Amino acid sequence: MPEIIVIGSGVIGLSSALVLQAAGCSVKIVTRDRPLATTSLAAGALWSASEMTGRERRWAAVTLERWLPLTDLPGSGLSLRRMREVFPHSMPEPWYRGKLPFFARLTEADLPPGCVDGYLVDLPIAAPPITLRNLQERFIAAGGLIESRTVGSLTELAGEASLLVNCSGIGARELANDDSVYPIRGQTALVDAPHISTGYMDNNTVTHIFPRADGVLLGGIKRDHDRDTAIDPAITRDIIAACAAVEPSLADAVPLRQFSGLRPGRVEVRLELEELSRGCPVIHNYGHGAVGYTLSWGCAEDVLALARTLL
Repeated sequence: MPEIIVIGSGVIGLSSALVLQAAGCSVKIVTRDRPLATTSLAAGALWSASEMTGRERRWAAVTLERWLPLTDLPGSGLSLRRMREVFPHSMPEPWYRGKLPFFARLTEADLPPGCVDGYLVDLPIAAPPITLRNLQERFIAAGGLIESRTVGSLTELAGEASLLVNCSGIGARELANDDSVYPIRGQTALVDAPHISTGYMDNNTVTHIFPRADGVLLGGIKRDHDRDTAIDPAITRDIIAACAAVEPSLADAVPLRQFSGLRPGRVEVRLELEELSRGCPVIHNYGHGAVGYTLSWGCAEDVLALARTLL
């Protein structure tokens, strides 16, 4: 019997499983969808933490520290990209300024209409198809098992391990009976644009141009309480048009691949211990919204800290 079962195989589940595994735990992942079929595949996956506060900053800092040395590692899917991040309001000096390889403020001439502040920064970004495969292979190579299975309730697994770790994302609404979890629909398009070396991020309008190891990802939309996961060609056209307003060379971009997914929205991340009625403890780790990659390794370290109090 595995010591720990992690529920969910997106970036949150995989990072949690790997940290627990590295600490010497026997871990199995139980998941409805394999890693390359989860919402994590559709993510922009840029390390983005400009407006984070509290414990999210600490989690993001852990991920940044882990990611930066890997940006030149073949097969990791991680790369370091120069990004232009813009805001519709004035911004203080970011808390992470001293942690990045490069940081500068944008001049007024570099800001698009409607924006009054911005940064030019070097940020790590993951290419999810590569990164998720890499994490999955590392987990399996270290003796981990991934079981494809739909779980109806946490108590269903209570007798199968000493500890459960619930990384079920949007599925936590039903699995953890948490009505505060809600879907945030996203859609993106990956294009071949190797001439674009500097990315762009406007989270106010959700206009994103992300150069990654697998191409340039264009985004996007952010629609709360929308459960539709079908690719909408009209949305793709709007995304390309919005990105072309920033980078005209993208006007005729043809998608290599399109992604759609439901981000797990919640007022705040739920990362805490709960004792199930059948006596099996569960550590909840869900509700990361659009910043799952940014928070992943920091949250995983907190999962390990909680697990150590039990095992």
